[in-house]
Amino acid sequence: MDNPQRIANRHRPRPAWRLISGMALCLLLVSTQIHSGHDARQAHPFIVSGVILNSDAASHIEDFAKLLGKAAGYPLRVRFVDSYNALSTALREDPSAIGWTCGAAFVEDRIRDDQQLVSIPLFRGQPTYHSLIITRRGRTEASLLDFQGQILAYSDGRSNSGYVVPAYQLKQAGFAIRNYFRLLLHTGNHERSIEAVLNGLADIAAVDEYVWVEYLKIHPGIANELHEIERFGPFPFTPVVAGKAVDRHTLERLQQTLSELAQSP
Repeated sequence: MDNPQRIANRHRPRPAWRLISGMALCLLLVSTQIHSGHDARQAHPFIVSGVILNSDAASHIEDFAKLLGKAAGYPLRVRFVDSYNALSTALREDPSAIGWTCGAAFVEDRIRDDQQLVSIPLFRGQPTYHSLIITRRGRTEASLLDFQGQILAYSDGRSNSGYVVPAYQLKQAGFAIRNYFRLLLHTGNHERSIEAVLNGLADIAAVDEYVWVEYLKIHPGIANELHEIERFGPFPFTPVVAGKAVDRHTLERLQQTLSELAQSP
């Protein structure tokens, strides 16, 4: 998934390349529409939001983008942006760019900007994940609705798991998310949302299931302090996308390369 000043430095996040590698990055290939060509000699942006960790991990993401671009014959250079809105704007302004976005944002951008789907990673063998509600152990609340008047930490206003899902669940119950909580704490990414609850800055957080699973692998002791109390979904996993100017043959090469990388050691 937007990249504000760090809320807490208690835990050092895991490099994004390891997160990418840790996932079963088999890809659901999809058909795409034909668009205009490109100059293969130009390095095109690979746009990543701060919702996906970039702290201490920029070099890992850059290595991945270079490897992907070289193998696919479509040179890429990483560009970090601070929100999903900024990512959408960047792909609109440079339609030759590639990006890693959120499913909810892609639905809007596909309609508005003709953004194209490149691939969907698999998580635990499926192209889906859940939105998780987490809080501190020892609390009596058992669901999202039990936290009225308290503080919710969320990663990004266009994050499916971090904001759209809890907002929808509250709307289904007859409430508006902006009026339901005493404070909506914008953290910039899911790791910071977890840390906001851990460090007492928020009562509850809505986070990406995959990020939560990986975070507990790095910090297993956190399971003694925080826990999941509710989950929603499943939803399509966060997609790799392309601007409308990326042609069909390039999309197919990117898809093939991602599939081959997923099968490599």
